[in-house]
Amino acid sequence: MPTVFVTGATGLIGANICRRLRERGDDVRALVRPGSESTPLRELGVVLVEGDITDGADVRAAAEGAEFVVHSAAVLGGASQNLDEHTRVNTGGLTHVLDAAAAVGARRTVALGTTTYFDYTDRPLSEDSPLLETPPGDPYSVSKRAAFVEVMRRAADGLDACAVIPGGTFGPSPVPGRALEAPSYNLRILLALKGEIESTVHFPIPWSYADDVAAVTVAALEHGRAGEKYLAFAHPDDVCSMAQFLNRACELAGSAHRVRDITAELLAGDQELQRQSGPSLVALANRSFPEPYYTDTLTRTRLGHTPVRLDEALRRTLDWLEATHG
Repeated sequence: MPTVFVTGATGLIGANICRRLRERGDDVRALVRPGSESTPLRELGVVLVEGDITDGADVRAAAEGAEFVVHSAAVLGGASQNLDEHTRVNTGGLTHVLDAAAAVGARRTVALGTTTYFDYTDRPLSEDSPLLETPPGDPYSVSKRAAFVEVMRRAADGLDACAVIPGGTFGPSPVPGRALEAPSYNLRILLALKGEIESTVHFPIPWSYADDVAAVTVAALEHGRAGEKYLAFAHPDDVCSMAQFLNRACELAGSAHRVRDITAELLAGDQELQRQSGPSLVALANRSFPEPYYTDTLTRTRLGHTPVRLDEALRRTLDWLEATHG
């Protein structure tokens, strides 16, 4: 069976990718930071190599012998963002991974991206959407955009590399502690159920069940093509705001708590609210979105993507939260 090198393996998406790869019999090597929550991965049979994504030598050593590479490591967008940190991890780390993939002769590399730097103001987001000419200036979007540009540049130069773009990702994970770290959507579901979230910034989100993202990623390893991107989203009808998402989770769980939407108009007149929300969310609140939000014909036909509907994904997540966190 092939050997797959995975970064970000302790994260929600990365852990699910490792699980799927091991279930089909692949050998998996994962780069993990010292002291990270990695025991569940070891129990899955993943070979753990300690190191840091910002160290090119660490990445190269961990990738030794890999036939395929999956890059899911990233610093996520939260209320507080540091450009230097995001650049070192999200852009520099990606560069180290692509260098390692080329050095070991990997047959294909799949990198995880995000939606915020694509142009889909006037038409639905799709696998053909171009980059925004004037992208958001928050550190997360800036660093992830630069990483995506580098993936496409390497692909044009002959490296077999493609990208998978998830939306707002939630769901069960083999590594439960990391799956509930801020700013995860799993944590927000849990806090909403406890009545500890009163409001969230309003903008449409294409939701992604973590196991679906893993399925698309593994399918891209087999059937993807260099230079393409794939959308690992749920059904277009399931696109909704964070408040609507959390309220649906509360309803399914039998909780009476409800979360209200914070509109762009409310943000515009409240600098403290803008600071608490963070630059990524403020930028999204002020952005225009098409209807429907996206089309994913290429992902469904090329990769056989058949996502779980939102209510079923939330039920599974609620069951997992109950089983693992009470």
